[in-house]
Amino acid sequence: MKITQYSLVAASAVVVYMAYLYSVAAAIYAIFQDRPRLRGYLILTTPVYGEYEFKWLRKYGAVYRVKGCFGEDRLMISDPAALQVILNGRQYYKMGPSPRQFGALEEEHKRLRTALNSGFSAPAVRTYMPIFERVAQELADQFDDMAGQAPANLLPSLGRATLLTVAQAALGLSLDELGADFKSTNLLMMNMAATSSPTEILQDAIMALMPNVIRNLGRHLPIEPFKSLDKARFLSDKIGRSVIRDVREAKSQGLDGVGAFYDQLGASGHQQPDGVRHPGADLTPTPSRPRHDGKHAQLRFLELARNVEFQNQLREEILASLAAGGSTAAYDNMPLLNAFLKETLRMYPALSLSDRTAVQDHILPLSEPIMAVNGTQITEIPITKGQTVYLASGEYQRLFTTSMGEDAHEFKPSRWLHDGSAHKGDSVGVYANLLSFYGGPRVCLGWRFALLEMQVFVSELVGKFEFSLPADDKSQTVCRYAFTLQPTLADGGKGALLAVKRVM
Repeated sequence: MKITQYSLVAASAVVVYMAYLYSVAAAIYAIFQDRPRLRGYLILTTPVYGEYEFKWLRKYGAVYRVKGCFGEDRLMISDPAALQVILNGRQYYKMGPSPRQFGALEEEHKRLRTALNSGFSAPAVRTYMPIFERVAQELADQFDDMAGQAPANLLPSLGRATLLTVAQAALGLSLDELGADFKSTNLLMMNMAATSSPTEILQDAIMALMPNVIRNLGRHLPIEPFKSLDKARFLSDKIGRSVIRDVREAKSQGLDGVGAFYDQLGASGHQQPDGVRHPGADLTPTPSRPRHDGKHAQLRFLELARNVEFQNQLREEILASLAAGGSTAAYDNMPLLNAFLKETLRMYPALSLSDRTAVQDHILPLSEPIMAVNGTQITEIPITKGQTVYLASGEYQRLFTTSMGEDAHEFKPSRWLHDGSAHKGDSVGVYANLLSFYGGPRVCLGWRFALLEMQVFVSELVGKFEFSLPADDKSQTVCRYAFTLQPTLADGGKGALLAVKRVM
C-alpha cells in the first residue's frame, strides 16, 4: 500500500488526538485523586487563577512535581533560594521549552541590554514623566465621559494608554503614526497572548517536544499565529529602523532627537550588520513580551473598587502630596500609593508561571527543607540536564508572606507600610523582592519605566475619580491565567465592569 502525504497527516492527527485524550483523562483523574504530580498544562485552563496551585503550595510546599501533557516530569518551584539560582544561573538554564516563552537568545539578549540599558536608567526614566502625565490626563478625559454612566469596561482605555506611553517615550510617535496595520496586528497578538485553551496548550506541548530546527521551520507555516508573529516582528523592525534613520539625520543637522532611547542609539553611531535585528526594533511596542499593560492596570482598579475605605485613604494621600506639585520624588514618598502598587504586583504578577530547561547537571539548594514521600527531609535537589522547571512566581509571592500570618491570599497593602518590605530573606526580585519584574540577568529592563507609569496613572485617576463595583452580581470579575493574568467577566468577556464617578 502506497503511503501518501495525506495518510501521514491523518496518522499524525490521530496521534495528536489520542495524546489530547490522554492528557484530559490524566487531568480529570488527578482532580479526583488530588495528586498534583499527575496534572499538567491543563491546570492553566482553570477558570480562576490559583485555584489548584495555591492549594498544592499549602499542602506540598515550595517544590513539587507535576506531569506535562505527555507524562514528562516537571518541577514547580517557588522556593526563594532555588529561584535565585535559576534566575541568575545562565550556565545552568536556558529559556523554554514553551514556545510562548518569548525572549532573545543569550548572545542577542546581552547585545540588547548593552544597547538599551541607558534608556531605562533612573535618570532617563525621570525625563519621561511629562509624557506619562500627559497620557494620564488624556485617560482622565476619557473617564470623564464614563462618569455617571452605566458601569464600563476600562480595559480598552487602559490598554491604549499603556501602549501610547511606550510609543511616545521610545519613538516620539502617536498611535496614529504607528499605522493602522501595526495597531491591528498588535491587537490580534494581544488577543492571542490572552488565550489559553486546552487545544492551544496541547499545541504548545507538541512544539516544545520538537527539535529547534523543526520548531523554527514550523514557525514559517502559513497559519495565523505564526503569520501574525512574523508580521509583528517585521513591522516593529521597520518602524524602529525608520526612527533611527530620522534621529541620525536630525543629529547630523544639529537638531534634537525624538526620545532618550533613540537619541542614545542614534548618537552612539551603533551600526547593525546586515540581517541582524536592530535593537531599536525592541523599543517598538509589541505584545511579544509580557509587560504590565491594560490588563494589570484593570486589576489594580478592580481591587480599589473592592476596598472602598482604602481607596478613600489613598485619594486623601494623593491630593495632599500632589498639592505641592508632582515629581518623581513626591510619588516615591507616598506610602499608601507605593504599598498599593507593591500589593497589586504581589497579588497579580504579569507572568505568574514560566519555564526553563537545565543545560547541565547541578544541585538546586532550598531555603527550607521539604518532606519526601518516604518521610525524609530534602534540603537540595539534584537537577539533570534536560529537566524542565517552572518558575512559579505567583506561588512565590503568596509563599513569602505566610510568615506574617494566614493572610497571604488577601489584598492587604498595610503589610508594606512598616519598612517598605514584606519579606526578609533571600533576595530574588529587583523591586520589593517581588518577581513581578523577575530578576537576575533577564530582569525586566523597563521596570522603572513601568513603575513610574503606574504611579502617575493611579495618582491622576484616583485623585479625580471614585471606582465602585456594579450592583449586578452577573458582573463579578475573576482573574484567570491565560499566558498572562487576565481579568475575566462572568460571561467570559475580557476586562472588568466598574462604575466611575467624578469626585474632584
